[in-house]
Amino acid sequence: MRASILTLTTLLLGFALMQMSNGLQGTLLAVRAGIEGFGGTATGLIMSGFFAGMSIGSLIAPRLIDRVGHIRTFAALASLASAAALMHLAFIDPWVWIAVRSLTGFAFAGLIIVTESWLNASVASAQRGRLLAIYGMAGMAAGAAGQFMLNLGDPATFTLFVLVSIVMSLALVPISLAKVDAPATAEGQEAASLRRLWALSPYGALTAALVGASIGTFYGLAPLFAQELGFSQARIAALVAFFTIGGLILQFPLGWLSDRMSRRGLGIALGTAGAVLMLATIPFPAPPATLLLILGFAIGAIILPAQAIAVAHVHDRAPGSALLAVTGGLVLMQGIGAALGPMFVGALMDMLGPRGLPLGLAVLQGAIALWGLLRVMIRDDPETRERHATRPLTPNPVEGELSGQ
Repeated sequence: MRASILTLTTLLLGFALMQMSNGLQGTLLAVRAGIEGFGGTATGLIMSGFFAGMSIGSLIAPRLIDRVGHIRTFAALASLASAAALMHLAFIDPWVWIAVRSLTGFAFAGLIIVTESWLNASVASAQRGRLLAIYGMAGMAAGAAGQFMLNLGDPATFTLFVLVSIVMSLALVPISLAKVDAPATAEGQEAASLRRLWALSPYGALTAALVGASIGTFYGLAPLFAQELGFSQARIAALVAFFTIGGLILQFPLGWLSDRMSRRGLGIALGTAGAVLMLATIPFPAPPATLLLILGFAIGAIILPAQAIAVAHVHDRAPGSALLAVTGGLVLMQGIGAALGPMFVGALMDMLGPRGLPLGLAVLQGAIALWGLLRVMIRDDPETRERHATRPLTPNPVEGELSGQ
């Protein structure tokens, strides 16, 4: 038990530092792009570059993990992401930033696959929602802290870019120095394949893309949205942080609930709530700052937990031989969605102004709910009866510890 807690703590600490760095970097790039006058479409493309890179990385990272292991892959890709953060300072050009942001996304795909495959190998199906909720909470808390770090320097200077690189480098330390055992994945691991992912769960595959599009859109374009409304740098950071904090607070309760009911049914409810909330904000083109923060908190509480629920839904159906393939496939679908989302909504913002953001998010959230309802009509949801206690693959499982058993 002590070894498994050490493994979980070490893994989540490295992941949290990684997310703290990325949280600061995403907002920093959006604000700096506004300062440089890049425009909504160019800013959306820069944000999409991250997720396009993730899509490529999701295909390559499982092979790296299978070849050199989880720990070495994490160390190599974290170093790459740290170096990429500094490359934004060399050339202030939207096309260069798109390329560098894609490189960062490539590295983060591998870092996420390392973390998620390790966690999913460490727990039985009946507790997966709660463990992935803790994972999501660690990332969100760190991401919120990263947003507030925007106030530690002037986005027009080099200081914050250097800070991003420092925090990313520190993410290497816990996993590199701690004596932990990575999961022993099953022999004959399948290659990442969207066809295989779709065969296991059509609902989970498309929902992962739509949730990724929603998250990528908000993190990528909410700073520009607030900037166009005339909000200060501190208010912009607070808006993104409140979005993250909303997800943080609801993550574990919804993860706990998903272990006790249909994950698909819960996803439909969240998608419906998100669409209704965003549609309700469109008639108010310039909401007061306090109301905007409340809305950011509410939509974060709806959108962010849906990611872990979709991941758990798919992994409930995946055999041990598909551990890396499914994780890579999910990251790929999230990357595809998050690459297309900011492009679509960024174009809406260019046409409609700030209100294009809530309209775009309403479309994405409504699609999640409609897809879930369609899948319910096509196939009854037997998951609460079929959910099985898969044997954890890691030598230090966390099975039983989440509920005090």
